[in-house]
Amino acid sequence: VSTYSDKSITNIVARRGDGYPIIILGAHYDSRIIADKDPDPAKRTQPVPGANDGASGVAILLELGRSLPKYKHGEIWLVFFDAEDQGKIPGWEWIIGSNYFASKLTRHIEAAVIVDMVGDKNLNIKIEKNSDPELVNEIWEHASELGYSAYFLDQPGYSILDDQIPFINKDIKAADIIDFDYPYWHTTDDTIDKISADSLEVVGVTLQRWLDNCFE
Repeated sequence: VSTYSDKSITNIVARRGDGYPIIILGAHYDSRIIADKDPDPAKRTQPVPGANDGASGVAILLELGRSLPKYKHGEIWLVFFDAEDQGKIPGWEWIIGSNYFASKLTRHIEAAVIVDMVGDKNLNIKIEKNSDPELVNEIWEHASELGYSAYFLDQPGYSILDDQIPFINKDIKAADIIDFDYPYWHTTDDTIDKISADSLEVVGVTLQRWLDNCFE
C-alpha cells in the first residue's frame, strides 16, 4: 500500500517458486472512475464497469494462479496493479501502480507480460509497438502452434502507454498483450455481456504454454 496524491494505492502480488528465472504476469484491476468516452454526455461522469478493461486480464491471471503446475525451478509473480487507468483526470496520472512497483524492484526479472483488454468477443491481438520483439515472437509462436493465429495477429498495432512501460524503462524485457480495438473502451458499456470465455481461454492457454517452455 502506498499513497499517491492523498489517495491510497494498493498493488496485490502473489509469488510462487524459488530462484531464477523470475517471470511476472501483470494486469490492472482498477477501472476508470469516469466514462469520458461514452457516446452519451450524460453518462460521462459515471464509472466504467471495466469488464474488459481491467477484469479480463485479472480473470486470466486468477485462473493461471489456479491451474499452473509447480515448476521445478524459478518464480512466477502474479501482480495486480492498482491505478493504471486514471490518467488525464485531475489529480491522477496513468500507470501509477506499475510505476511504483517497478521502482521498488531489487531482483533481476527475466520478463514481464501484461494482459489487458483481452476478453473481446472479436479478439484481434496485434503486436503492441513498445513490446520487446523477442518476447513477442516467443508468445506469438506458441499461439500459432496452438492454432490461435487468427487471434494473435502477426501485424503491428498501437503504441500503448500501459503497465509494460515501467519495466521497459528499467531494461526488463516486457510485452503488452492487448486488443485495443474495442468500441466500448472507457464507456459505461464495458460490461460482462461483451466478454467471451473463448477469448479468455485463448490468451490463458497461450500464456501457460509459453510459461511451460520458460521453465522446462
